[in-house]
Amino acid sequence: MLLITDRLDESRDLARRLGFWGPCRVIALEHHGAAPVTQPQIVVSDVDLAQRHSVEAMRAALARHRGRGAPYLCLLRGMTARSTIQARAIGATEVLSADMAASQLLKTIEQLLHEGDAADPARGTAAFTRAHLATAAASLADMLQSASAGGPIALRAVEASVEAIDQAAGASDIGDWLQVVWSYDDLTYQHCMLVAGLAASFAHDLGFSAEDRKLVTRAAVLHDIGKARIPLELLHKPGALDHAEQVVMRTHPAIGHAMLLAQGGFQPEILAAVRSHHEYLDGSGYPDGLGGSQISDVVRIITICDIYAALIERRSYKPPMMPEQAYDILQLMGGKLDAALVRAFQQVVQKTAQAA
Repeated sequence: MLLITDRLDESRDLARRLGFWGPCRVIALEHHGAAPVTQPQIVVSDVDLAQRHSVEAMRAALARHRGRGAPYLCLLRGMTARSTIQARAIGATEVLSADMAASQLLKTIEQLLHEGDAADPARGTAAFTRAHLATAAASLADMLQSASAGGPIALRAVEASVEAIDQAAGASDIGDWLQVVWSYDDLTYQHCMLVAGLAASFAHDLGFSAEDRKLVTRAAVLHDIGKARIPLELLHKPGALDHAEQVVMRTHPAIGHAMLLAQGGFQPEILAAVRSHHEYLDGSGYPDGLGGSQISDVVRIITICDIYAALIERRSYKPPMMPEQAYDILQLMGGKLDAALVRAFQQVVQKTAQAA
């Protein structure tokens, strides 16, 4: 993924969203000639094409950095007929407004990167899973974008994400879901989608009704919404957090709970999952030190999926743990987790082991 921009300081959020699909390299338009040449899967530009010199510089940058056959998505700051024609003239595959919603950006890139996969029988299942994941992740992107800016969380976006994940969990193997999720670079998206996929699959295996499956999946999608207010440098730190950083990170359950409570419209089970997914049955968790019957079944399920996901995630600074090893750790946690649910979760583990 390559982002070419003429406003580096304002491109952090855009680069983060693009990072959902893999490592995003950012280069300044004015210095493109000094940047090493790579072979990106896709080129995205955020450049003011109203300036003739910028158009010529962008044309030269594409000639240098765009690989043969790589799609080019041009983001325009003014969607006029002239600017659209100009973008097409320099080779844009697709054109979007620079202030588009995160969901629109992700869906467009999904289409550009994987157009034609559904017609390939060898890729059909993965394409089906990827399409549902793209819908879910796009909705999550809108939620995180709004939450980080202090805005409300769109319930419609939540439900779109839940519906897509539930359909994918019911129609395809969790292994397909994991393979697609593991290919994405943004750790927040990856973790939320991984937990949600595991929770949806677990709910299917437990024989839950459609309504209860969606409740569990909804809780999983929203469980880490408080991280939208945690500094990005902590979320993306390539290594273990120090004590002070851990203190900040541990505020995310209470932050997320306060956000949803203030907005209203969220079920009590969802509020509990957001606030209490780091609580343990023996009272040793946080933020409230709850224990035993104070922790609901939905929270217990999300906690198991959250811990397991963290263990098998692929990070730049650590290799993923094998599913069997991760499950051993769940079992060794003894009185902290619901033993009956941990035993039932083994069916999900067996399916993830096939994808590892």
